[in-house]
Amino acid sequence: MSGSPGLRALFDALAAYPGHDVHDDIVRLVVRLRARDACEYCLLPTVGQFHVDHIVPPGLWDAYAAGRIPTVTPRTGRSGPEHLDNFAWCCPFCNGGKGQRVSRRVGAHAYGLYDPRADRWAEHFVFFHNFLTIIGLTGIGHATEAALRFNTGGLQGPLGPRHEAIVAGRYPPTWARGWSVTGL
Repeated sequence: MSGSPGLRALFDALAAYPGHDVHDDIVRLVVRLRARDACEYCLLPTVGQFHVDHIVPPGLWDAYAAGRIPTVTPRTGRSGPEHLDNFAWCCPFCNGGKGQRVSRRVGAHAYGLYDPRADRWAEHFVFFHNFLTIIGLTGIGHATEAALRFNTGGLQGPLGPRHEAIVAGRYPPTWARGWSVTGL
């Protein structure tokens, strides 16, 4: 985790606790800062009410921990469903699309969804059309793109807010601007 030494110390102190409340202001702040103030799925900058997402929902935790979700490999060292290492900073669009899912079928195969604590974004996704569109590059990327509806327009989709953030120079985050292609 990058950032200031104070943030690192706060994160380490919180991580030592066996569980965390997603509604706790300090927990939310640490999750938000760890995410560099952007949705960990679509990279939309924090504007309005963002959520702390359970990467593996509590209702699926026992099946996940026992390895009973065929498309999702349990991550060694993940401390539990209500722990910082199972939380992701999430925009309302991605949170609504993801819901209680950890996998999605794409064609004949099912794939686990992108896990911000275990996967690298640039290995699974790329920006297209001057950052407006997010394209999945792998099975995980395709499944996540479809499940979280990255490229949905209209009132229920993220394309309008993403376009506004692009025009304002806030999207994508500066640290992600190299993850673009000009043609596929």
